[in-house]
Amino acid sequence: MSGIRKAQGRTALLRITLASGLALWLSAPLAARAQEATVQEATWLAEAKAKLPATLVAGRVIHLDEEARKATIAVFPAGADSPTTPGSVFTPLQVMEVNLKSDNGTLAVAMTTVRPRRPDEASADDDSEPYQAELRAALAPRRKAEPQVEPCHIKGWALNDTRHSLAVRAAPSAQAKVVGHLAPVRVTPESGQGSEEGWRVEFDITGYSHGWFRIAKATPPGTPYGDPPPRRYPRTYAGTGWIRASEAGGAYANSQMPVRRLLSAPHVDAPGEPPGADVAGPDGALSIDGTLVRLFACSANWALTESRDGRRGWWRGICSNQVTNCS
Repeated sequence: MSGIRKAQGRTALLRITLASGLALWLSAPLAARAQEATVQEATWLAEAKAKLPATLVAGRVIHLDEEARKATIAVFPAGADSPTTPGSVFTPLQVMEVNLKSDNGTLAVAMTTVRPRRPDEASADDDSEPYQAELRAALAPRRKAEPQVEPCHIKGWALNDTRHSLAVRAAPSAQAKVVGHLAPVRVTPESGQGSEEGWRVEFDITGYSHGWFRIAKATPPGTPYGDPPPRRYPRTYAGTGWIRASEAGGAYANSQMPVRRLLSAPHVDAPGEPPGADVAGPDGALSIDGTLVRLFACSANWALTESRDGRRGWWRGICSNQVTNCS
């Protein structure tokens, strides 16, 4: 019986060995083909990007049909991530249509055309697009009524210190009339639970114009967290007014972006760079925990920002929660 069990054991081991070898033999060609496909795509994609004018930058490939030898790439205005020429969610979207050909078995570019992006070419992995469309539709009349003001839908906090109130002006200009002030930072035992040093005034950011944010509904420091200032503390103006963009801060919100990195334009298909190692999460995406250091501009619920690693780009969703992460 012992000899039979040994023979059965050797037979089972042989079967396992053969199965493992077969699996390796089958997987090797697949891996090689996958790598070859990646190289081919990189080749024609680089060739297509090189054909774009200097005024445009290429984003994600939103459609690829190798049988029909056609591809569609999202494209965006160059400079949309610059504080002097910030982008807008209301800028009409464009794509580059690429006709491909076979060049000795390798895909190559035959012809490219830049055209408007059709409604049926929406991002397949952005579950938030229906809400984004509703938000753009709701803000569009405001933009039409005030062409010089980009409508925004984000929140932030004041970046003044513990001694000085912050002036709120009637228009986006240093010469405009001061209509009120935002109270200084207030430090209390309870404020130690926050991510900032002391409680800061929070507000809605409803518009942007040439380096200024329009704010409204400001709340005294600590009030949203059950720690309001005493009656003699400097008052906080709760009306509508303007502050410099450099005087506003905030936090990245987790708004379910399919590409969690700072992007060159306010759209999920825009190009972007991976975050630096010191601000990247375990999955390689930008961590939202205390990494926002600067707000430059806004458009709807997007903001042009700078993260702690020195990278600049657009992020969808900015909040003013000083106690927990914004989700």
